[in-house]
Amino acid sequence: MRVFNVNKGIGYASSGVEYAQKYRKELFEAGPVDDYYIFLNYISTNVSIYTDLMNFERKQVLWIYNVLSGRPAQDSDYPIEKFLNALAAPYKVTFEDDKRLTVQLEHEDVRYELTKINTDKLNIVRQFEKNKLVQILHFDHSLNNFEEYQAGKLARRVFFKLNGEKAFEQFYENGEITVTLIDNQILYGLTGFFTYFMQKLGLKADDAVIIDRSLDAAEILLPDLVGKVRLFSVVHAEHYNENLSTGTHILWNNNYEYVFDNANYFEAIIVSTERQKEVLKAQLAKPTKIVVIPVGYIEKIVESTNYQPFSLITASRLASEKHIDIIIKAVVAAKSKIPELKLDIYGEGGERGKLEQLINELKATDYIKLKGHHKLTSVYKQYGAYVSASTSEGFGLSLLEATAESLPIIGADVDYGNREFIVDGKSGLLYPRGDFSQMVNSLEQALLTFYATNMVETARPIVRRQARKYLKENVAKVWEELMLGKGVATDEG
Repeated sequence: MRVFNVNKGIGYASSGVEYAQKYRKELFEAGPVDDYYIFLNYISTNVSIYTDLMNFERKQVLWIYNVLSGRPAQDSDYPIEKFLNALAAPYKVTFEDDKRLTVQLEHEDVRYELTKINTDKLNIVRQFEKNKLVQILHFDHSLNNFEEYQAGKLARRVFFKLNGEKAFEQFYENGEITVTLIDNQILYGLTGFFTYFMQKLGLKADDAVIIDRSLDAAEILLPDLVGKVRLFSVVHAEHYNENLSTGTHILWNNNYEYVFDNANYFEAIIVSTERQKEVLKAQLAKPTKIVVIPVGYIEKIVESTNYQPFSLITASRLASEKHIDIIIKAVVAAKSKIPELKLDIYGEGGERGKLEQLINELKATDYIKLKGHHKLTSVYKQYGAYVSASTSEGFGLSLLEATAESLPIIGADVDYGNREFIVDGKSGLLYPRGDFSQMVNSLEQALLTFYATNMVETARPIVRRQARKYLKENVAKVWEELMLGKGVATDEG
């Protein structure tokens, strides 16, 4: 059978959704399915650059624009020199470094700003005339597509086949697709475009479609797919706003509202923890199969005695909702009572500059480090504990990875990931959720308690016992049962 996993975009700073798909891909490898990963958003950089980082096989990657252009996922290896040699007029280089090159035509008010791949290959070219952006060209092995701009706004995109012929074109107003012209057909809006793409996949009744990102996708895909394929949806985050919900009205997370309103059309909705299943089951208006499958898995459980007990680790996208600033301030406060304390922060994201500034302002550069994006296998085990300040986690893949390497976790007392992994006072510590200053104080106190009670040692064997249910063979079995439509995985509600 075939399984199509539906996502929207992907980038360098991949989110938990992309990592969940990565783990799923690895679990499917030994199973009876052929799995594919659909990306519906327009992605300006060659999608292979991002999916290669996640170890997706290129034949599994179905970027909607490549599929409809008849292009496979491929390398970005178009030579910069080839592009420059094709310019219609003499030019001069006005700027160049390892990532960028700017050239100016000598007798025309036209310049090209090139972004590079590996110093000599072409990624993107922006063309300016009289200092106004008029066109952006996107390359992989050849010209993949170009964008036309009018008065600074996107007006049209044209996509090309491998042989250089035009495959199709799209027109835009206010950044939204209005019309797609393809195969002598006119497709209107996003609905027409997505529907046409799904029809081109030749879906069969025993194929499964797993929707990972449902906002703006499920409401388009569902009406056309109901009754034709097996439908599933995955919940990757907190699914409702607890503070703004009442006994008679639930304020759903808008990413999942359409799915929940139409839950009866799905074979199952997949969540990552038993607690979220219990909450969602009580909230849904119609009887619905809700299946618990951990987002990820672990290959083995690592026992380490050679670790730095006073070194803390946190790993996530550097985004405001992760509240890394709370962790930084709490560690600085606890440092006065635990002089050996250190913190390493792994990950990249838009908040990096603010966090660097905060660390500098607190004069903490000697013991708090931004480590960037790294593969963390065998890194967690070097630390004394994992620290989190996130107040909304569907599961928490970094928590799973830390658990695999025997790391106690200190996190806010919130659904769902922290309560899934932390047995308070035994395998880690839960501290109260509150406003910013309250959480800083609560985390500081949790750190002091953690070390005062020697949990840095006593919690580790308990963590290892908890980790067993996340072993690869156990999680793979649940997925296989669901895809084959058998076993406890499909118990209703």
